[in-house]
Amino acid sequence: MASNFPVPSWRVKLHRMRGINIGIDVYIGYDVIFDRIHPELITIDDFAEIGDRCIISVHSRGSLLLRDRYPRSVQPVNIGKGAWVAPACIILQGVTIGEKTVIGTGAVVTKSIPPNCVAVGIPAKVIKQFSVE
Repeated sequence: MASNFPVPSWRVKLHRMRGINIGIDVYIGYDVIFDRIHPELITIDDFAEIGDRCIISVHSRGSLLLRDRYPRSVQPVNIGKGAWVAPACIILQGVTIGEKTVIGTGAVVTKSIPPNCVAVGIPAKVIKQFSVE
């Protein structure tokens, strides 16, 4: 219900009720999928924006036959103050997105991204660093 609610501020409130740690003045777009097993491990700082149809996951696991090679992993995701995650991005477990960082449309973020930069691609890579004001 939270993912498709027509009023953005209510989407935020409903996701908070699910246990996601969300700061003030955060925007969450339509059809954003947050980890359904461990929502409490997701933190979105103040003034961040999450675009439509993003996926944020804090856990992974391989199939029964691959568990010895790919054991279950559960790690928090943190999205920094003023970060902008453009539409259709995927953010995987253990990732921190720095303050005032832009993640380009469709990026797959597999490793942490530092503050004040732009990251794009699959996997996401930093292509521009902003000067710190």
